[in-house]
Amino acid sequence: LLPFSSPRQHLFIMAAVHPTLGVRMHNICCIGAGYVGGPTCATIALKCPHVKVTIVDLNEQRIAAWNSDSLPIYEPGLDEVVKACRGKNLFFSTDVAGAIKEADIIFASVNTPTKVKGVGAGRAADLRYIESVGRTVAEHANRNKIIIEKSTV
Repeated sequence: LLPFSSPRQHLFIMAAVHPTLGVRMHNICCIGAGYVGGPTCATIALKCPHVKVTIVDLNEQRIAAWNSDSLPIYEPGLDEVVKACRGKNLFFSTDVAGAIKEADIIFASVNTPTKVKGVGAGRAADLRYIESVGRTVAEHANRNKIIIEKSTV
């Protein structure tokens, strides 16, 4: 599937561990298929064809839309980016646990709306969704991962 000159090169690259970080860097999981995670990780897939990018979300309708010809969001040029990469090194799924287990790098790109009650209501970010991502990653991670919080906060 990925553009390597030989199966041997593919195995070497996919098993390679970054010398300083001590982790592989060839499978990205983005948790959250919205306005931040979708375009960001689709662009990573376009610019890094050797990296497998899986965008996951619990919303089955949103994932179905990403897998269709009618994307759930609009960004200029996004349709062309997704069409160029989808099914090659860009995938959309509702299997959050499976994507976490396979990933080397995880982007947490979930909704961070403004709090409506409690301390900071009307001003502070409601972090319940990002906290849920942290708990889910902790539950399903099977080795060291690089976690990147990429949201509107």
